[in-house]
Amino acid sequence: MAWKTWLGAVLLAAAPALAQGEAKELRVAHSILIDATPEAVWAVAGDFVGLNKWYPPIPESKLVLGRNNEVGAIRELRRGNGTKVEEKLVDYDPYNRSLTYTYAGGEPMSSDYFATLTVKEAPGGKSLVEWKARLKRLAYWTDNPPPGQDDESVLKALNAGYPLGLKSLKQVVEAGAR
Repeated sequence: MAWKTWLGAVLLAAAPALAQGEAKELRVAHSILIDATPEAVWAVAGDFVGLNKWYPPIPESKLVLGRNNEVGAIRELRRGNGTKVEEKLVDYDPYNRSLTYTYAGGEPMSSDYFATLTVKEAPGGKSLVEWKARLKRLAYWTDNPPPGQDDESVLKALNAGYPLGLKSLKQVVEAGAR
């Protein structure tokens, strides 16, 4: 009988948090047209561990588990501010030139984060690169998240970072295609 009393106390204590619900799912999506073939773009963008070669906020990327470009691989990224995050490759489709990853550890910027980078064929031998994500803020369980962990902060960071990365990818690929 004591466990029923304990369980009741736990449920009563959790009730206010459960009543608040969870934060809504957020989405970001950006794209860019690159003057190079999809194969040339994928050779750079499709390298899961090679993010530091074209994304300026990440000066260092290394494989910490598995094999590069194989589902289950984990990369450790060091950001320009010194923080680190681990990301796990959850889907890799070289035929459709698409990869999807999620946070696996370290200091993530959000929760329930799933990002997909896709390279598509565009007219004139060019490529359309799409980078999108769905996520929730870090403090998804509360209506009053701490400063910097609110919806606006994470969206602001990603809506600045994704276009910066795509612009840099364009410069790297187009410089190599000349």
